[in-house]
Amino acid sequence: MVSLIALLVFATGAQAAPVASKAPAPQPAGSDLPPLPAAPPQAAPPAAASAAPPATTPAADASAASAADAVVDNAENAIAGSDVATVHTYSLRELGAQSALKMQGAATLQGLQFGIPADQLVTSARLVVSGAMSPSLQPDTSAVTITLNEQFIGTLRPDPTHPTFGPLSFDINPIFFISGNRLNFSFASSSKGCTDPSNGLLWASVSEHSELQITTIPLPPHRQLSRLPQPFFDKNVKQKIVIPFVLAQTFDPEVLKATGILASWFGQQTDYRGVTFPVFSTIPQTGNAVVVGVADELPSALGRQAVSGPTLMEVANPSDPNGTILLVTGRDRDEVITASKGIGFGSSTLPTANRMDVAPIEVGARVANDAPSFIPTNRPVRLGELVPDSALQAEGYAPGALAVPFRVSPDLYTWRDRPYKLNVRFRAPPGPIVDVSRSSLNVGINDTYLEAYPLREPDSPLDQLLHGVGLGHRNNDSVQQHTMPIPTYRVFGQNQLLFYFEMAAMVEPGCKPGPSTFHMGIDPNSTIDLSNSYHITQMPNLAFMASAGFPFTTYADLSRSAVVLPEHPNGMIVSAYLDLMGFMGATTWYPVSGVDVVSSDHVNDVADRNLIVLSTLANSGDVSQLLSNSAYQISDGRLHMALRSTLSGVWNLFQDPMSAINSTAPTDVESTLTGGVAAMVEAESPLASGRTVLALLSGDGQGLNNLVQILAQRKNQAKIQGDLVLAHGDDLTSYRSSPLYTVGTVPLWLKPDWYMHNHPSRVVVVGLFGCLLVVAVLMRALTKHALRRRRELQEERQRT
Repeated sequence: MVSLIALLVFATGAQAAPVASKAPAPQPAGSDLPPLPAAPPQAAPPAAASAAPPATTPAADASAASAADAVVDNAENAIAGSDVATVHTYSLRELGAQSALKMQGAATLQGLQFGIPADQLVTSARLVVSGAMSPSLQPDTSAVTITLNEQFIGTLRPDPTHPTFGPLSFDINPIFFISGNRLNFSFASSSKGCTDPSNGLLWASVSEHSELQITTIPLPPHRQLSRLPQPFFDKNVKQKIVIPFVLAQTFDPEVLKATGILASWFGQQTDYRGVTFPVFSTIPQTGNAVVVGVADELPSALGRQAVSGPTLMEVANPSDPNGTILLVTGRDRDEVITASKGIGFGSSTLPTANRMDVAPIEVGARVANDAPSFIPTNRPVRLGELVPDSALQAEGYAPGALAVPFRVSPDLYTWRDRPYKLNVRFRAPPGPIVDVSRSSLNVGINDTYLEAYPLREPDSPLDQLLHGVGLGHRNNDSVQQHTMPIPTYRVFGQNQLLFYFEMAAMVEPGCKPGPSTFHMGIDPNSTIDLSNSYHITQMPNLAFMASAGFPFTTYADLSRSAVVLPEHPNGMIVSAYLDLMGFMGATTWYPVSGVDVVSSDHVNDVADRNLIVLSTLANSGDVSQLLSNSAYQISDGRLHMALRSTLSGVWNLFQDPMSAINSTAPTDVESTLTGGVAAMVEAESPLASGRTVLALLSGDGQGLNNLVQILAQRKNQAKIQGDLVLAHGDDLTSYRSSPLYTVGTVPLWLKPDWYMHNHPSRVVVVGLFGCLLVVAVLMRALTKHALRRRRELQEERQRT
């Protein structure tokens, strides 16, 4: 315990020490959130509060014993290896609270989850809370209890004369922190008379502007390949990640291909959190970085690395002993690609050592629409395959929504827009815990309401009659099963099924306390069925790119795609390329091992592929012809938007209403895309029919990088539409002007439906043609009949 006492003494001093102003001040897992200032001291608040004493209760001591042992084990090395403490201040909003945490009788528990990076040790912490409590609460029997990982932090008690409280400070014992933490606020309420759990007059709320202040010091690094993606990314910390890459000044396609595989693997690990990869030519002075390249071309600061083949290695940052450098290298460029595949496809077998020689890895060819993140469309899919069973369980009167996320290729098409099927089975608590006749399960998708079902179907009139005369029995089976349609237009690339149990308390005479806890849940054997769909759609449609990386992710390894870069790209363009590969990996959960990287003068080598062009307007001369099938042109360092001519507008009356121009007139709309403005353009490739060209353009690298980051943010996906998106910061403007083309195929029997789908003019033309055909057939038949009748009459006259 001597070490623990020394640690606490050090923590006390560290808390008063100023925050380090130099760059290495770490935030959880590469956080880009700026520290918030500490709350200024204020007068004592009206509401009463009590905090945990320095010596915790016996129960808390027992439950924290293992955590204390871990602190003791790490304390000596941590104190000896670091002399800098860093204070991180986060509001509850930054930790995930979208609004104030409100508690009431039917929803007594609110909480937030957050992580502490594995390479950081918490030395002290403080929670500063403010909020309000209902003046109807009884002070002696009502309170909000604050816990961290089930360890008591303090309580808030109401003062009916002063409903608001705070800011109130609670010191938190650092041994309570683990890698994944849960901060809970538990509400217990009572008032005069009978307490109704659905009574909205009894409530308490904690402001989302309350703050959690954490002081940490870095732990000595553990350089083991098996710990990847640590220390670059910690899955317990749900914040955007920054992973620096170090490459030589000459960005050749082979090294960029290897780097893209690594970026997509990191994107797969970070998933929805997002990741960005700044590119440097030298090793950063502090922190972690990934170095990729041939051994003879590695930065001189790393010294001469002796390798005998594809090699993975973790070494110390030459300028920062707490930083780790991941080397992905080999004797030539092919071996560098092999080494990158060692991480992309063999991360589960990486050793506990800091070095590994990578054996050649054979990766099988992918088939269309088989990305690991996309759910199958050839069979019903169990919800238990998409989320753990525990995510489908709920308890209490107001359990909140149960979410089931899923991804699918966005090019699905069904016969006459026939809806998909959701077969949902759910189990509700039996009465008399809740009034099942007034309780229901609400089902939605992508924040859109679909249907509501009662927790128990009412008895039929016959059952009610038999029960009234003492025959039969009530249906007490708490398992319900329903099949509901899901409209096809409600399903996108990224989706989320939502299930919300709305529970009504029993209304009984007297004041009988009901149960405090009861359970209900969705059966994991519930299914979603997309098997009536086929893969075909009309392009260009940038919404498909934003939601699922389509059409490039049709093959999970991007084996039918190529990236086109300028002949001499700068670091900002390469960073945008890596960010885009990270986005693809997060979308498909698969490394981009099949993508080719070419310069603008080698486009013809990949003419049969979908193309992704990243360029500044100054370097876009060689790729401007790739947009010849679009309504947009690049010339004189400007992006020109072609206008629709009158004739083409008339011609479009006989086409799809959303189809674009066939001929263009001189335009007055143009942009230099400077000042951080960037454009994303999509059109059919002029090199191969049915292939797509996606061009990401900007006047500078900053705008290009910002465009890729916007693409990866879910909140922006609804704004990305059409065939052109202009981005200025977070402001997005979408346009649609280019001609449409078809991607995918359908069976022969479905082609007439596809041809007529959303084309009323075609329906009219085909209908008129059908009428003319019927009239022609009838006229021919009637003419023949008239001629035959005429001959018969002539023959009768001759006989007479």
